[in-house]
Amino acid sequence: MDKGELFLFLHIAFGSVALLTASLAFLTEKGPKFHAKVGRIYALAMIGVGLTAVVLWWLGSTDFLLFIAFFSTYMVLVGWRLGQNRKGAVGNIDRALVSMGTIGTIGLLFISADIAFGGFGPWGEGATFALVPLVFSIICGSLTYFQRLSLMNGIAPRGKERIRLHGIFMGAGTISTVTAFSLTAIGGGIVMWLLPTLIGTPLIVWNLGGLRTGRLQIPNNLESA
Repeated sequence: MDKGELFLFLHIAFGSVALLTASLAFLTEKGPKFHAKVGRIYALAMIGVGLTAVVLWWLGSTDFLLFIAFFSTYMVLVGWRLGQNRKGAVGNIDRALVSMGTIGTIGLLFISADIAFGGFGPWGEGATFALVPLVFSIICGSLTYFQRLSLMNGIAPRGKERIRLHGIFMGAGTISTVTAFSLTAIGGGIVMWLLPTLIGTPLIVWNLGGLRTGRLQIPNNLESA
């Protein structure tokens, strides 16, 4: 087994753990320690996905896959930070995550432009594949903007707003994990790249809507700072 095969195996292994733990985190009750432990494993697995993606890129993988992994890891790290930061402290880690989201947004935007003007995308796709990194760039840029906005007064979100943003970022990270799994199991193409986003986004909106209407209750130990 050469280096490329080894790190590809590790990349898939981390991704599989992330997919499993993301599913468990979504299905388990919010609040108990089990949910927090599952979320921690998920975040660590996604860090593994991001680091192995960097190595695979160094060994010859595409810029596109590098920035997709970058985008996914950013979402999960912000979601994890929101889940842990009950006191609303703003530190260097928050500013570093904003920078990470900005880099991911710009990188995906440049890749989209390169595909559109170059006339071809990865894996033999045509210029229309530029839509995929463009969509992810818009999502990454929007969430980075909201994260930056939430920190501007020097206090990170607390209470229901913290839980709401935690759900948004973790949900976006879960969508990216499912997307990677779908591509591995079924294959590529614009539809398969965007289908999990088209399905998952309304589910996130519906889930968060339950917090506003009272359909979903936030345990006191989660909402309190």
